[in-house]
Amino acid sequence: MLVSSASFGSGFSIFEHGAKATAMGGAFAATADDPSAIFYNPAGLAQQRHTAFMFGGTAINFSNEFRGDDNDAFTSGARGTYRNHTFVPPNGYVIVPIGSNLTFGVGLFAPFGLRTNFQEPFIGRFVSRDANIKTISVAPTVAWQTSDGKLAIGGGGEYRRARVILSANRGANNPFTQHFTDVASTYLSSDWDHAWGYNVGLLYKPGAWRVGAAYRSAMKIDFNGFAEVTQLPTGFPQFDGLVRSQLPPSQAVRTSIDFPATASFGLATTMIPNWDIEADVIHTTWSRFKTLQVNFLQTPKDSFARDQNWENTNSFRLGANHPVTPKWDVRLGILYDQNPQPVEVVSPLLPDADRVGASFGVGYHCGNWVLDATEFALHFKQRSTEGRSADNFNGTYKTDANLISLNLGYRF
Repeated sequence: MLVSSASFGSGFSIFEHGAKATAMGGAFAATADDPSAIFYNPAGLAQQRHTAFMFGGTAINFSNEFRGDDNDAFTSGARGTYRNHTFVPPNGYVIVPIGSNLTFGVGLFAPFGLRTNFQEPFIGRFVSRDANIKTISVAPTVAWQTSDGKLAIGGGGEYRRARVILSANRGANNPFTQHFTDVASTYLSSDWDHAWGYNVGLLYKPGAWRVGAAYRSAMKIDFNGFAEVTQLPTGFPQFDGLVRSQLPPSQAVRTSIDFPATASFGLATTMIPNWDIEADVIHTTWSRFKTLQVNFLQTPKDSFARDQNWENTNSFRLGANHPVTPKWDVRLGILYDQNPQPVEVVSPLLPDADRVGASFGVGYHCGNWVLDATEFALHFKQRSTEGRSADNFNGTYKTDANLISLNLGYRF
């Protein structure tokens, strides 16, 4: 179980909850002109004066390569790659105007979650064999704007459910073979636990400029789960007996995850004819995640705390929307996204790195129907543990991701 702890701290944020916003590199806080405003800036709902719905998702595929550190006796010469998985975080929104100044909406999205699962055999299985965190949020939201439409405010609650699944192997030196070998498998599965948070936003539109700001609150979710520990026979009865005496029994466990808050600020303009351009900065308070405490309920002596010391991060996003015909829009976006991980905790659980990305999308309007599609390429800078891994698992990770977003909407 000790090797599974760090994956709780991955907290990988998913920011792609609307194909139009994703096509603009996620720079949408000052635009927020479709139902995904519930996620990007709830104040943007107030400017939408028609009942509408929108639903869709983003298909995410990752490729990752691990190369062992040539100066590390354990990992030198080791290689590893991810299994092929396609993740599809969903999103759905419904909005309804009330009177002349209010709009109410409900959104559904998955703000955090990812899976890191390396193909076997992988020497990093002693750190993590599979790590999977899932979230789903429901956000009832209301927004109000002044009669002239220049100023809008919005906000609402967010009900978030989350679940964590982790698995890893435990190894030991076999005195009969003098080789490091697998002696146990650990599998931790939590219940779907929950918490409430909130989001607020402001939108100001003075002429050809727009200013948007939004804040989504931090949350803490307490998890109840079960840790299943299974011994793996080595074929040496004496050694197996020794291992058995040292393994904790399968039992209930408890832990918590501190999810970060996010603050967005956007500035947009239509000063260039037929172009809508926006730049955003998004601040995420990952420094909330300092330490992970995992409590074993049957054998408290096996409980442990592990320092993580994540750092706050910023992402910088630039996007543009260009109507080319009354029915077609073309969109472009770029971003630079900082990672929160100190080098000591980079591992197979989450080999994170600073990211750069570029997106291209189209929007098609036909009567009351809207179809948005986006292709988004995300490159993670090469990340080395620099020989400082807290898990004593040193090497270099190369990661790339491809995201395809699709949304269908209808305005009554």
